[in-house]
Amino acid sequence: MTRAEPQGGGRVGGKEARILQAAVSVFAENGYHGSSMAQVAAEAGVATGTIYLYFGRKQDLLITLFQRNLGEYIERCRPALNAEAVGVPRLRRMVSMHLEFFTEDRALASVFQIHAREPDPVLRAGIQPTVAAYFDLISEVVQSGVDNGAFAHDLDPRLARDMFFGALDEVVTRWVRAQHPFPLMSVRAPLAAMLARGFGAQLSGDPS
Repeated sequence: MTRAEPQGGGRVGGKEARILQAAVSVFAENGYHGSSMAQVAAEAGVATGTIYLYFGRKQDLLITLFQRNLGEYIERCRPALNAEAVGVPRLRRMVSMHLEFFTEDRALASVFQIHAREPDPVLRAGIQPTVAAYFDLISEVVQSGVDNGAFAHDLDPRLARDMFFGALDEVVTRWVRAQHPFPLMSVRAPLAAMLARGFGAQLSGDPS
């Protein structure tokens, strides 16, 4: 996957792609609020004024990173999840794809983990619709498992969704902050099993 590809349309031009990748590097190192457009321009090898031809303000850089990268990830998820059986297989696939997404680019993972809950109203308004769309996708996986009987019939889908995201969010945050990062994919199987059992699923090998 090319990180700078937009949803739907053609490939983003090379200069815009460089600016976005530079923003990832600068924001990951300094944090969004500690970074300037001049720093992003220097990292991208363009004049500061050039950035404003593509992005009218610094907020647009961060918002675009979420919209394009997370939005494209959601679009990849849908057919992959639909190809799996409802319940535990679909849950396992979603855990795997979530971890794979962040493993692809640790700098981007750092930016996402820090800024997904931005208090700034402009940033929040731009970021939250894409994050909400991902939460909706998690809810669909959980609800389909409940409807199919794979998960407990009295499972609260909203609470389960929050549990799913919270568990993976904590693991990815710990991985991002670790001085010596552990292989993120190494937690895939135990994490998926923990969540499945928490949702009331019966796994092979479990006592009946």
